[in-house]
Parts: sequence; C-alpha cells; structure tokens
Amino acid sequence: MNALRRTDAGFWVVLLLCVLVAWPFISRAGLPQQTDAELHIFRLAELNRLVRGGVWYPRWAPDFYYGYGYPIFNYYAPLTYYLGLLPMLVLGMTAVQGVKFVFVLGMVLAGVGVYGFVRDNWGRNAGILAAALVLFAPYLQFVDPHARGDLAESFSFGLLPLAFWAFDRLRRCPGPGNWLAASLLTAGIILAHNLMALVFFALLLAWSIWWFILGEKPRRGWSFAALLLGVGVAAFFWLPVALEQSAVNLRSVIGSGSHFDFRHHFLDWRTLLGVSHLLDWGATEPDFVFNLGLGPWLLGAAGMAALMARRGQGRRQAAFFAWAGAALLFLMMPASTFLWEIVPGLPFLQFPWRLLGATAIMLAVVGGAGAGAWLGDGGGWRGWFWAAALALVMLPALPLTEIPPWPADFGPTDTRRIAEIELEGRWLGTTSTADFVPATVDVIPLPTEQVVRALLRDEPVDRVNRATLPAGTTVTAAAITPLHTRYTVRGTEPFALRLYQFAFPGWRAQVNGRDATTDVGLPEGFLVVPLPAGNLQVDVFFGPTPARRAASGVTLLSLVLTLAVAGYTSYSERGRRKNSGVSSAWGALRSSFWGMWAMVVVAGIITLAHVGLISPQGWLRLESTDLRALPAQTDARIVYNDEIALIGFDAPQTMQPGQSLRLTLYWHALTVVPQNYQVFVHLLAPDGQVATQSDKLNPGDFPTERWPLDRYVRDEHELVLPEEMPAGNYRLVVGLWLQNEGRRLPVSDAEGRPLGDFALLRMYAIVTDHQ
Repeated sequence: MNALRRTDAGFWVVLLLCVLVAWPFISRAGLPQQTDAELHIFRLAELNRLVRGGVWYPRWAPDFYYGYGYPIFNYYAPLTYYLGLLPMLVLGMTAVQGVKFVFVLGMVLAGVGVYGFVRDNWGRNAGILAAALVLFAPYLQFVDPHARGDLAESFSFGLLPLAFWAFDRLRRCPGPGNWLAASLLTAGIILAHNLMALVFFALLLAWSIWWFILGEKPRRGWSFAALLLGVGVAAFFWLPVALEQSAVNLRSVIGSGSHFDFRHHFLDWRTLLGVSHLLDWGATEPDFVFNLGLGPWLLGAAGMAALMARRGQGRRQAAFFAWAGAALLFLMMPASTFLWEIVPGLPFLQFPWRLLGATAIMLAVVGGAGAGAWLGDGGGWRGWFWAAALALVMLPALPLTEIPPWPADFGPTDTRRIAEIELEGRWLGTTSTADFVPATVDVIPLPTEQVVRALLRDEPVDRVNRATLPAGTTVTAAAITPLHTRYTVRGTEPFALRLYQFAFPGWRAQVNGRDATTDVGLPEGFLVVPLPAGNLQVDVFFGPTPARRAASGVTLLSLVLTLAVAGYTSYSERGRRKNSGVSSAWGALRSSFWGMWAMVVVAGIITLAHVGLISPQGWLRLESTDLRALPAQTDARIVYNDEIALIGFDAPQTMQPGQSLRLTLYWHALTVVPQNYQVFVHLLAPDGQVATQSDKLNPGDFPTERWPLDRYVRDEHELVLPEEMPAGNYRLVVGLWLQNEGRRLPVSDAEGRPLGDFALLRMYAIVTDHQ
C-alpha cells in the first residue's frame, strides 16, 4: 500500500486515457478478418504450434504456402509474436486474444512512455497532455491498429517514447537501471518492426548526437554505447536478415510503379491538417484520412511558438523534437522525392505516411512542452486552461472511437483454416506479394493433394513425393519436432528423395547419422535429398547457418557486455544518493494538482457523455443501409449483370487538361458474386477513343467473390488527363469485365432497361484546344 501511495498519480490518469483509446479491443470479442491483424493472428498461431512442438525460436513456418513452408520468422521482426505467445502459454489465451493483448500493451506503453519523458522535463500536467496527444493521434488511435491492423508497427510506437525516456534518464545519471533500460529498449525497437526500427534508430541516434554537442562532457558517450550494445543484442535477428537477404524474394516489396512504390503515397498539407471523417459502419472499409489530428498540430504549433519566444524550461530538449517533427513532415510530402530516391533503404518504407506515427510522438513532446511554457504549473485558474487543452485533443478524436463492429467469433486458427484461406486465394503465407519466398522458387507450385489433405484434417503432413519413388522402395515418416522429420527408407537402388517442401539455407539432411548433400528441384524450388540403395535412416531438419551462428555469438557477447557495464555503473554509483534523473522527475511532481484534477474532470465528463449518450445515439458515425452510401456525393442505381450495383459516386463537376480527375465509386453486391470481376474507368474523347483510363483487377482492391451483402465497397480511381485535349464533349464511363474471357458485363438502370456494356457517369466539355 505504501508503494501504491508513492506512485505518481499522473500514471493512473494516463492509464485511464489508455483504457478509453483501447476500449474497442478490451470490450469486444474477436478481431476483424479483412485487415493485417488477421495475418498476425495466424502467424502467432503458427508460432504457438512450433513452440509447443519444441522449437523455441523457429525461423521457418512449415504450414504456410500450401504446406510447403517459408522463412517468414527469419525475416519478420519477432518481438510482438513472442509477447502475444506469453499469455497463450501462461494464461491459455487464444491467438486472437494474444494479438489483442499486444495491441493494448502497445497503447499503454506509448502513453506511459510519453508521460514519463515529458513529466521529467516539463512537469506532470504537460506529461498528461502529451500522453493524450499521442494516444488520440489519428494514426496511432485508429489507422494503424484498426484500419490497417498492423500489430508490429502499432506496438513499435509504444517503445519509442519509452526509449527516449530511458535515454534521457541515462543522460542525467548513468545508473544500472537506466543503462539496461536504454540498451534493451534499443534492442526491442529493432525486434518490434523491421521498417520502423530504421526510423526510430535514426531518431535516437540524432538525439544522442544533439546532446553530444550540447550536453555535459563526462556523460557524452553513454547514449552511443547503449545504442551500439542494443544493436548487438538484437543481432540474432537483424544480422541474418542482412546476410541472407539474397536467399528470398524481396523485389515485389518496392517495385517501381506498383502499389508499394513510395511515389504513390505522399501527403499534402491539406490532408495533414484535415479533420477526421465520421466512420461509416455500412462500408467494408471505412474512409479515413492520413492526418495529424486537430489537437496535435495546433498544440504542436503552440509549442514551436513557445520555442521561438524563448519561453519555459528545457528549450534545447524541445527544440530537437521540433526539428525532428519538421523533418518527418517534410519526408511525407512530394518535395522530398529526391531524398527517397537517393537515401539507401528509404524506399523499403514503401508508404511515406508511415511516418505519421513518429511525427505524432514528436508533436506530442513539443505540444506538452509548449503548454508547460505558456500555462506554467497549472495552479489556480490556469488549471482549467490545461483542461481546455485536453478537451481540444479528445473532442476531435471521438469519431475515431466509433470503430465499426467486427464478428465476435474470429473462427479457428488451425492448419485447416490456413489451408482453406490459401485455397480461396486470399493470401499465401500471410503475405500477398510473394515476399520472403525462397529465391530458388522460380514458379509458385500449385497445391498438392496429399499435403493439403493433411492440413485440412489438421494431421501430420506427408511431404514425400511418392510418385517419384522407384518400384519396391518404401519410405515412412515420423515427426520428431515440427521442423525435424525422420524417414525410414528401404530400397534396392539409388534415388532422389523429393519432398514437397521449399529448400532454403538451414535445411539439412543426415543419412544414418552422417551429413548428406541436398539439392533443389526446379522450377518449384523443392528440397531434394539424393540417397544410396539400402536400409537408411534419413533425418531432414532445419538448423543454423554460419550467418545465424555468428549473429547468435554477437548477441551473446553484447548481452555479456551490457550486463558488465550495468555492474560497473552500479559500482560507480554506490553510495551516491544524488540521481539527477530521479530528482528531476520528483521535482516535476510539484506541478499543481489543480491542473491535473481539472484534466481528470474534463476527461471524465467527455468519456461519460460519449459512452452514455453520444455513442448509443450514433451521433458521431454513419450507418449506410438499403443500397445507399451516405458519403457519396451523387446517388446512383446502375446494375451490372443483376449481381452488382453501383449505388453512388464522387466525381468533379469540371476538368482541365493536364490535371488529375479523382473518382470514387460505391459498389454493392446484390447477390453472392460467383467470380472475380475487373473494373475499368474510361474517359472517352469526342471521337469515342479512350483519352485516359484507370483499371483494377479488383474493384476497391477487394475480390468481388468475397463481397458481403450488407455493406458497400469503396473504390478509388485517379485518371491523369493529357496536357493536350481536343475540344468537345468527353464521357466518363464505368464498367465491369472478366479479364480471362475478355467479356464486359451487361449494364441496366434501376428499372431494368439495358444501357449497354458500360454506364455513363458524367459529361465534361473542353471548349478550346490546349486549354
């Protein structure tokens, strides 16, 4: 109880804010099945099966890709999966619950980390406000965890504020606790998300350089040492990724002109400063904005104004975050294209808007520091200004708490479900672009009946290609672990044991206890083991490579050095009571309680009003029904083949040569669609020729076979108009077709009258040539 009473009350306020933001995860069963969260659930379920089978750090997932396996765990950051695995092993949670646990944990860590860091430097009230700025930032509150369902990236944003807090305390006092926290959080950032690790490490390195220039000389090296050893601790993961990157396909991840080309995903000021939309529960994927959020950019601007006015404490500290936020904003805009083209590794980020999360953290620090500079400790009437600032953060974010419902029962996560989804063609190996498939796979093979049958029955898989066995040769298999199979072979002639399993560095074979050579069967890239005649015991198992052994050695050495430095700092600090990091934190607690409790009152009122009135009444959400899309600017009822209706569209009233014409279509399935259709949008010139067009294999990037009957599909197109266009009337038309047959679907209006094989949406007039 004494420890509880000594706990900073500000942490409890932040935890209450975390609960409000994470409430959809906490209060609802299940998780969505049409976001990346689904992929993370199946990866966690696969890891659970492997660990329970005795493989504690698998780099290979044997049940994906029609049962041929692939090395997803060798290349994808593992931390979130092991965090999700912990409650599964200890508490008996399901994979769905494990993923939800990690989502919520990431939100809590983000709030606590920002609060601790800002509190230590600018006071408790500033810390609470900064925590709210992070938790209610649109990208961190909704886009990443809900719209995208990106577990690893969402969780990584919880580690960056903690790392800044740890490094700040290490700068003040290089004690053992601060040293271990800084080093291990650096490793955690690298192990949380491959791409964000590059961004976050760059920010921490820049922050260390900043204080190396401005800080106190005796302590300048500690941050760099912690960064270095943190990288070393995480070497068991990142070093094999670097050394074995040529062993898998990574071309599709940054293909020029593809969906993953960074040039297609820049943001402009209008978007960044825009407001969040009301979410439509009648859409398969609600429309949202990649924006900063009203509170973050307003309070961030106020913080920058405070810096320019040279107000408040910790200006040098806040200045770094202001400059870092400005740099991240620049990298999200088209003007930074030249940097994306010349900086190595930057194109692998794929989406410049990914930087919104890191930007939100930078703005939160600047906003909290600025509020502290303008409002002081919050005593007396100033406490209500702190409350007003918190309301400015929370109120615009309330629409993003209205998360569309998802099914309460996610369904099973066993091998049968994996096989069913892969056979449906939704994804292969929990990826959609063949990334991380072994480079020796020239052609992705079709499913094999005997392998798929075992997966569908959730039984051990027989991977022997028995059609290639010589007459009189028998092979029986026994699974030792999920990544080790022992074959008993009896034959009278030499032959090649061909397995329905992708070859990859680390797969080895032993014959009668002695190492044997392996080969690759092309074009499928299957593992082949040449065998002599006789009675043989053949072990096929997945083991380390030289790169992985070296990486493990670097990790072990780094851990030893990290602990040794912790012991040294403990010895050097023995007997010293002065800890500038702690004294700064407790000094910050002298901030007036009036400001904190005013914020608690306002947060409580907003929360109760939202839960008790606003949300039940549905005032902050849309619910489209009855073949109508409420967000559509123009209603329509155009029917394609009596299966799909175009129920609305957004299109500009005028157009100009050389500009882009943005069009949004709202589709609705009228019945179960029997096959996948393609969509075309043509702008027809006066002579009937196509002036420009937009085509997609899947309208709305959602295969029509899977369209639900109770929600519409939002489908965005952009048509780039030629610089020179002859005068005359242009027609904007839309149609659906079957690519494999080259046949367009017949179109009719709401009364059933035929319209041909496309629908006319809008007419445009070009009055003079080259206008």
